[in-house]
Amino acid sequence: MDQYTIKRVHEDGLRFYEVTEAGKVIAKLPSVTTVLGETKDKSGLDVWRNKVGHEEADRISKLSTSRGTVMHRLIELYKKTKGSPIERLAELKTVAENDEEVNQFNEDPQGQLYLEEGWAFFYKFYYSHSDYFGRIDEVLAAEEFLWTIKAGGWAGAVDNISRLVNNTIKIIDYKNSRKPKRDEWIQDYFIQLGAYFIAYWDRTGIKADGAEIWMANEVDNLPQLFTLTQSDLEFYSKEFMRRRKMFKEKFNI
Repeated sequence: MDQYTIKRVHEDGLRFYEVTEAGKVIAKLPSVTTVLGETKDKSGLDVWRNKVGHEEADRISKLSTSRGTVMHRLIELYKKTKGSPIERLAELKTVAENDEEVNQFNEDPQGQLYLEEGWAFFYKFYYSHSDYFGRIDEVLAAEEFLWTIKAGGWAGAVDNISRLVNNTIKIIDYKNSRKPKRDEWIQDYFIQLGAYFIAYWDRTGIKADGAEIWMANEVDNLPQLFTLTQSDLEFYSKEFMRRRKMFKEKFNI
């Protein structure tokens, strides 16, 4: 996307991205998810953890994160395959057998569960092919770092930015959950996309036409599709800048 090198670093439990040019670090930017995580109201999360118990809460969180990692990687690998959906699935299975990221949990006692759950969630998108993969004409960016120095600066890794068959450019984020979600429950996901919208525009000069969240859950066979217009993204980007200001006030970064 540009000539800069970016890597993740962790300091005091916070995630940052170091931006390097010609071997020199020119910026250290907080991650989008770190900004949102450190400025959100966590009272609801605390109530939930106390209700189910901390051990069970940790188990659920680990399952969600791990199967999400597998699901993300399978989607990423699938986008690189060619042919009919059946041919692409066969190619994916062959590639995935030896993919380190897909199989990274092999040493974990629950590794087989994470792998099975990741595949199960991937299949929810595969069997809804025309509504998801079938609408993508060209992948413009996948698992790429985006960053900006606007409004204090931030950075993050975007799942997918694609040109769809209707010639619109969409920022796409993959999510997994235990239950179906409502818009009002996932406002931080929308704000995250607003942050990517600004960073992608800043890095490329391209103003995305909108965004989508592809979300698979444990209850429904079909994934949920949440869509944002360009004006939605402009609104949520302003909300992210407000949260970025809160983050600076909290950490002086």
